[in-house]
Amino acid sequence: MSPLLHYNRAIQLLLSRESGDGTETIAITLLVCYLFICFDHAAGNYVRAVKHLRGGVELSRNIDKAMLHNSTYNDAESTTGAHTLVRQVTRQIRRLDMQAVMFLVDWTPVDIQETFVFQLPPSDSAFRSLDQAADHLQILITRVMRLCNTGQQLSPVGEMPPPPSSLKGTLLGQLATWSRLFENMVQQDTSHGTDLETYRLVSLMRLQHTIAWILLGTCGPGREMDYDDFLPQFEQCLALASEVAAAHERYSGSLKPTSTPETGIVPALYIIGAKCRDPIVRREILCILRRQPIREAVWDSIVTARVLERIIEIEEGGSGKGERAQGMEQVAACQRIEAVSWIHVVGGQSAAKLDITYTFCTREGTHTESLL
Repeated sequence: MSPLLHYNRAIQLLLSRESGDGTETIAITLLVCYLFICFDHAAGNYVRAVKHLRGGVELSRNIDKAMLHNSTYNDAESTTGAHTLVRQVTRQIRRLDMQAVMFLVDWTPVDIQETFVFQLPPSDSAFRSLDQAADHLQILITRVMRLCNTGQQLSPVGEMPPPPSSLKGTLLGQLATWSRLFENMVQQDTSHGTDLETYRLVSLMRLQHTIAWILLGTCGPGREMDYDDFLPQFEQCLALASEVAAAHERYSGSLKPTSTPETGIVPALYIIGAKCRDPIVRREILCILRRQPIREAVWDSIVTARVLERIIEIEEGGSGKGERAQGMEQVAACQRIEAVSWIHVVGGQSAAKLDITYTFCTREGTHTESLL
């Protein structure tokens, strides 16, 4: 019998045993769903992981009503632990739901509608914790990604329409407010500079915030050429990414492979490497990606490095005269790759294969390659 069947049987026994407590049943079901998401991501079963995520999101949407109903009949003291577990797992599943926009362009997180109007604390105050800052930043990143993805889907070739100025202006203002609240919090708590994991998280959130700001700033008719104006910000992102990678290495204690169901540094590194056409920045990004194998949800640092390497080969060798571009100004708009997707096929009798599909800026047609 496979480990998965053993696992399913164990869960059935647990649910049967605890069937007298609806809250504990909900807690176990949600936890199992979250564990399946983690398990399938770690195993590379990304399609199945997304199915479990959709199921977990649907479960989490109805738990408040179910818990309220069940708590009427159960002893409050006996369900306190289960309630806490439900809240913690629900928060993780909803965060994964938000983060899915980093790899699924047509994904619509459930909470994006519920949090469409959300209130940041006053700009002269500070976040209470890193968790609060991370939750607000994730909402902003999700909105930025959906705005950029929608614009790209509406105009795959030709001139991209500018986003609604009111929405873009609102998001820019919210990103600025988030930054002030975040930096106020960091200044008030000296432990952010001494605790290694906290230092890594602070640098990571600064990196993610800057990436979101760049993406929002380039969301408009200028398309790929607008990224050249953000070279100073890309260089800042490179410095932050180096800090995050170094802290991650020290925290894990080695360069052994790591895996997590949450997105973190890898998608940020991909965006820098794909959108910043400066040769020096790009090659530094490749070095960071290759230094330690990291898997974050569907993102694999080694595979991402191979995809970026191919993007660089195409863009920098675009003249067709045997000369490689020496600077970003030498990469013409029509030679810039705008959208990329890839599938990494592993296992079976054949060798691993990486299938990539991409489109060029201002040019029609889709291109597909297989990289061994």
